[in-house]
Amino acid sequence: MLNKYVCIRNLALLVITCNMLYWVFPFPPIIWRVGLILLSLYVLFLEKSKFLPCEITVLVFSAFNLFHFFISYLWQNPSTTQIGDILCAMLSLSIFVCLSQKRVMTDLLFTVVGIILLACAILNYYHFQSEMLSQKTDDIVNITNNATESFLMLLPMLFLLKNNIQKWISLFVCIFFLVMGAKRGNIIAAMIPIGLFVYGMLRNSRHSAKKILFVLVLVAGFIFFTYRWVVTNDYLMYRVEQTITGDSSGRDVLYFGAWHSWFDSNNIIIYLFGYGFDGTRHQSLTYYRPAHNDWLEVLVDYGLVGIILYICVFVTLVKQIKKTQSVYMKLLLLSVSSIWFFKSLYSMGFLSESLSVLMISMGTALGNYKVEEKA
Repeated sequence: MLNKYVCIRNLALLVITCNMLYWVFPFPPIIWRVGLILLSLYVLFLEKSKFLPCEITVLVFSAFNLFHFFISYLWQNPSTTQIGDILCAMLSLSIFVCLSQKRVMTDLLFTVVGIILLACAILNYYHFQSEMLSQKTDDIVNITNNATESFLMLLPMLFLLKNNIQKWISLFVCIFFLVMGAKRGNIIAAMIPIGLFVYGMLRNSRHSAKKILFVLVLVAGFIFFTYRWVVTNDYLMYRVEQTITGDSSGRDVLYFGAWHSWFDSNNIIIYLFGYGFDGTRHQSLTYYRPAHNDWLEVLVDYGLVGIILYICVFVTLVKQIKKTQSVYMKLLLLSVSSIWFFKSLYSMGFLSESLSVLMISMGTALGNYKVEEKA
């Protein structure tokens, strides 16, 4: 008889994979996202288990988003796509924590899934690239490929791969597409996970001088060739120059509008609870666009109460990292938290459904911790 948890695992990974390749199917991606949400709810309500504090804060914050979504219908039309993305990203953590506890997130699985998800990320990248080329204008900014976010979210999974050759190949592929996509935020967010990965490999090789030398030569060689490639990439150098000169691609205007729409409201209710779900699109001075910053988005939408709940997510995650004994799981969770935090500062963290890919690694690490705690 087929293991129930193997079925849940395969279905969850299938849905995430198909969501990455949503453009292949003749129906909207909401089908896959709703499927992942329903699967998450099934695990939450039918698989009783003791939640870790970081799990609880993620669930509470998700419920807070959902509450605001429904109550906001009283005065505005909140985005159903946005709430779907949030729930898809946040609730999927519960699936992989449960599956990891049931020991079905195996080494062999990650060997296969690591290849499949990386291949999907590559296909997704070139799909977006072809779409951009078909709409090409004289504006060079339009060349930036946002699909590189998938490669960023896959970096923590390197700690779950057992084959060193696969680890290094996967790392180099992720770096290649991150740099080629020239998305500055994703490149910055990738730096700490990459550094932690190299540290982990060196630490794992500390009893072998040959292995340490191999890792150092490999890293040095890759840095050299990456540097040579970067300096000959006109568009990427243009993006670097933009960063140095303080060009934030209009984010300063978005941030200014979002902050002042909340701060200048002079309303205690808005100070505490915000304008409601999707408030930045309806009330702020951001030209009906999201703030591209989780903290300002939460402040405008949910007020100080929402900010406190979101801070709790990171605080409990940091505490969990301190409790984790396994060095590799600790490095994995550090990678997850750094990616999430950096994305929250200048892009979208919990607001992006691509966070569900990150939750595969995070959930596996938390589930492993639960198993070790019981042993």
